[in-house]
Amino acid sequence: MLVLAAIILMSVSVMGVVQFMRYSLEEEGVASRDFRAMHLAESGIALGLSPQIQPGDPVLRQAVGSDSGFEVVISSEGSRIPLVSLTEENMLNGVYELFVDWGLSPNDARMVADSLADWVDTDDEVRSQGAESDYYEGRGFANFPRQQDFTSLEEMVLVRGMNLVEAIKPDWRNYFSANGDGFLDLNYAPKEIIVAVFGAQESNAENLIRERNGADGLPNTEDDVKLTSDQIRNVLGLDEARFSQLASLFTEDHLTRRIESVGRIGESSYKITVIARRQTDGSLNYLARLEE
Repeated sequence: MLVLAAIILMSVSVMGVVQFMRYSLEEEGVASRDFRAMHLAESGIALGLSPQIQPGDPVLRQAVGSDSGFEVVISSEGSRIPLVSLTEENMLNGVYELFVDWGLSPNDARMVADSLADWVDTDDEVRSQGAESDYYEGRGFANFPRQQDFTSLEEMVLVRGMNLVEAIKPDWRNYFSANGDGFLDLNYAPKEIIVAVFGAQESNAENLIRERNGADGLPNTEDDVKLTSDQIRNVLGLDEARFSQLASLFTEDHLTRRIESVGRIGESSYKITVIARRQTDGSLNYLARLEE
């Protein structure tokens, strides 16, 4: 009986060791694939940062072996609302319209928009439905608002009413930028922003996107078209006076590049996003980096 018990105990122990080794090998395999996927993503970033590489270039999609490779998307940080321009009246009204389009009531949309602008302006004067130091101090936040530009998108969640935006639009971060230079790039901006900020008809905004996507109808491909200001105005159906009024908000050639690179090894993937600004000499300076 003792021998039998010893054999059973040894069998259980051996099975446990074998199982542990199997799990360890699987974890090492996953870690190895993730590491290789990261390096492929880094290779894509290196390509995307080159001033000679343009959005849609075929070299940005490469296969390495039978089940691995990387894909890079180059776009403009100007596709997102630049937080640095929130105090500009037309931009602020565009943010208000965007919130309404997402489903906030007009009162709540105005409250959040005005509170965002009050957060970054340099005075303590409350906008019609905004929030300055008295509001935040009454809730135990003595150092709010910052009275300076947002340093990150996460800082926005501290602003009065942003919880309402979070509740109805969890992906709101995809529409704002803390790294923009103050201009919207209409060759990259999504339909929602074009409609909200420029007051364009939805159908005209769709036409603009169709025109800039080129013959294949797909963004970030070789045949994409960079439209001029006059072409943009005509497609959006805006009169010259209105377009001139909004001229300080947009550009058709933004200087800040957003590079998103995904490396893949089998089912493992790794994503790196880099935001860099082009200088007068053609070089790119890092502004932000995110790894997923």
